[in-house]
Amino acid sequence: MNIQTRPARDSDYQWLLELHHTVYRDLIAREFGYWDEDEELGLFMKAWESKPIEILMLKDKNVGMLIVNEHADHLWLDEIQIDPRYQHQGIGTEVIGQLIVRARARHLPLCLNVKETTKQAQVILAS
Repeated sequence: MNIQTRPARDSDYQWLLELHHTVYRDLIAREFGYWDEDEELGLFMKAWESKPIEILMLKDKNVGMLIVNEHADHLWLDEIQIDPRYQHQGIGTEVIGQLIVRARARHLPLCLNVKETTKQAQVILAS
């Protein structure tokens, strides 16, 4: 598998918004007990306007998104979303592996936060 990244463009806005809602709707409802469309749109807009969003691509198809913040003392994996049609195919694992290599090359730790309800991600990251 060869996952590539590219910076998000204005033309990615709608696709990213739909991905955000698709990926997070059930997770947020399970974690917090509700889904608020306006609140989620606001969170999406904040990320869209202020964070370095990258599109994950596999064979010229958008398969997900990634936000990584580089700090002097660590890399912060702010967010990763994989389109459900491409989940459970090793994409997230490969992307995390690439980030680990990147962090090690800079002699920095890779830091992230995992939601309680995303047990699958926790298992992958622990192995």
